[in-house]
Amino acid sequence: MSSVSDYVVSFVEGRVRLRHGALKDPAMAAMAEQAAGGVEGVTGVRVNPVTGSLLLFYDPERLSREELLDLAEKTMVFLPEEPKRGGAEKSGRSMVGGCAEAFFGRKATRLVDRTLFVSLLLALAGAVSGAETLHRVAGAAFSLASLQHVAVHRRVLW
Repeated sequence: MSSVSDYVVSFVEGRVRLRHGALKDPAMAAMAEQAAGGVEGVTGVRVNPVTGSLLLFYDPERLSREELLDLAEKTMVFLPEEPKRGGAEKSGRSMVGGCAEAFFGRKATRLVDRTLFVSLLLALAGAVSGAETLHRVAGAAFSLASLQHVAVHRRVLW
């Protein structure tokens, strides 16, 4: 499993840039921008779906570098692992088939179901305890997981 530091391109006081292939999907990019923008201490977010990068501006007096990296590590579970170069071609699976399996396969669905439950509990705990950042991040995680859940179960829902 990758860590968030594998995707950090630059990190200077008040600004961090990350690159991840999942951010090339416009829907994922929009969700990431909304989720990151909801974190207390974040002053601005720009996502470029063409390059798969996220540029985040933050107030270092309100959000430390360690807190920012910790939040990023916790939300990395929602991004798919980037395929190793040449891996899909060697295995004979197409990139599209591999991505579909990663997002909608049985393992992904089980992980998302657990994530829905845990993030709901964390969001409620954050709301009750007054921990706004926990509440927002867990709520964003719940929203992201809900989108995958709806996509998997769309035939049952419609």
